Amino acid sequence: MLLLGAVLALGTVGIAWATAGLAPIVHARQSHFKALGRAAKSLRDQIGRSEPDWSIVASDAREIERLAAALPSWFPEGSGRGHGVKTRARAAIWAKPQEFGQAARRLLNRAQDLTRAAATRDPRALALRTRALGQACGSCHRRFRARSSWW
Repeated sequence: MLLLGAVLALGTVGIAWATAGLAPIVHARQSHFKALGRAAKSLRDQIGRSEPDWSIVASDAREIERLAAALPSWFPEGSGRGHGVKTRARAAIWAKPQEFGQAARRLLNRAQDLTRAAATRDPRALALRTRALGQACGSCHRRFRARSSWW
């Protein structure tokens, strides 16, 4: 009985350690997505102006591209649900890595298109590329992100 109690206690400690190690990964991932959202919102705000500040547009586009390039690294194996850390990442990310990789590459390609459009200072091209970027984000969210209560 004492041995069983010790085994259970060690198992609980092991789970706590695993969860503690996972929390920074999930929190960093959430922080990266918030930064991506801030850059996208800033970009949309500039597109909505009659005279966009092209230096802000270029900076936002570069930030979106930088984050899109890093996105696949935000999902290391085992950083999904079921570890006591809240995340909306679906298991499909790890179960279908090729599909997730394709979606991530599509996002990066759209982000690179956006950066090129920002350099042209053509508001129409920028708006089209921003829409394409949003579609890439949305398609990935539908397949790889659990719905939140506000959707």
